[in-house]
Amino acid sequence: MLDEQTSTRSWASMLRISKSQMQTYLICPRKFWFQYVVGAMPEFTPASLPFGRALHAAVAAFYKGVKETGAKPSVESIKREFEIVWETETAGQRLSFKGKTSIDSHIELGKMLVGKFYEEIHPRRIEAIEYPFAVSLSDPNTGEQLDVTLVGVMDLVESDDEGNLIIAELKTSSKRYAESQGENQLDGLIYAYAMDQLGLRTTGKETLIRYDVLVKTKSPAFQQIYFNKTPQDYGRLARWIQEVFQAIDRESFFPNFGWACHTCQFRSRCWSM
Repeated sequence: MLDEQTSTRSWASMLRISKSQMQTYLICPRKFWFQYVVGAMPEFTPASLPFGRALHAAVAAFYKGVKETGAKPSVESIKREFEIVWETETAGQRLSFKGKTSIDSHIELGKMLVGKFYEEIHPRRIEAIEYPFAVSLSDPNTGEQLDVTLVGVMDLVESDDEGNLIIAELKTSSKRYAESQGENQLDGLIYAYAMDQLGLRTTGKETLIRYDVLVKTKSPAFQQIYFNKTPQDYGRLARWIQEVFQAIDRESFFPNFGWACHTCQFRSRCWSM
C-alpha cells in the first residue's frame, strides 16, 4: 500500500497547475480565463461532467470494497453509488444535454457502463485509490527547478505479482480507442511523470500506464490500453507546462473557436466580447 506523500489540503499554499487546468488552456485559453482567472459563473453544466464524476465515484467505491474485503462488492451497491453521486452532482444544476439524451438516459447508460466494468475488470493488488500528488518541475534546458508545482489525483495504483506498479485511469469514450491513442494523451504522461518524481516507477526507468476505457456504444464495451512512459517523455511535458505558464503570464487568453464551443459553459459571454 502506498502512503500519501501530500494531500489536497496542502495545495492551497502552492503555485500549482493541474491536469485539468493544462487541458483547459490547451483547448481554449479564453475558457481558461473565464474559469480560472476571473472565476466566472458557468452558464450551464454539461451533463457529461456529473456523469463522469458519478462513474469515477462508482469505480472508486468498487476498488475500496475490494481493498477492504478482498472480494468484489455487489454490483447493485456500485450502481447505487453511481445514482447517489449523479443525484448529488446534478441537484440544482442547469444541465445541458447532447442530442436526445436526458437525465433518465444518462442514469440508464451509467448503470450499464458500471455493470460492464464490473463484469470485465480483474483487480490486481490495490496499492492506492484516488492517490493525490504534488511534484516539482524543472526547466528542460537548464535543469533549474521551476516555481510551479504539478498537482493531481490518480484514479488507481495497482501492482502485479512481481510487485511492479501500474497506474490505471478510467476513461469513457463514444467509440473504441485505437491501440496507440493513449500514448498521446496528457493525463497518462502527467501521472507517469509524477510517479517517476516520487520514485515509484514500474521498472528502473519506465512507468506503465493503463487506460480502462468504457465505450458508450449501444451495447457498452470495455477496453484496457497499456503503454509506457520514459524520462525522454518528461522533458517534453516540462517544456509544455513552462510554455503554458509563459503564455498565462503574458495574459494570452485568446479564444479558440472550434469543436469545444458547442459545450462551453462560457460561450455566450465569450461570443459577446
